[in-house]
Amino acid sequence: MPAESSHAANSAAHIGHVIERVRRQARVSPEALAHKTGAGLGDIADVLAGRRFPSRRFIISCARACGADPQVLLMVWEDEQDRPRTPPR
Repeated sequence: MPAESSHAANSAAHIGHVIERVRRQARVSPEALAHKTGAGLGDIADVLAGRRFPSRRFIISCARACGADPQVLLMVWEDEQDRPRTPPR
């Protein structure tokens, strides 16, 4: 896998894991999260499984749907966005 693709996959997996933990702690089902955010259940599943990197808008909606602080999730999201595109040598 090329470095850029690997980075994208790692970033999506990390943010997906964080959102999944927030969702579980809030006891919000994936179906409820889809309903509350207006996203499709397939899109929710892809983000939670780390197959898709979410948009900024989704992060904010997700945080609100789970009763979490949007600023905290945005910090994680921005960190993943800002990571170098190539791994260190």
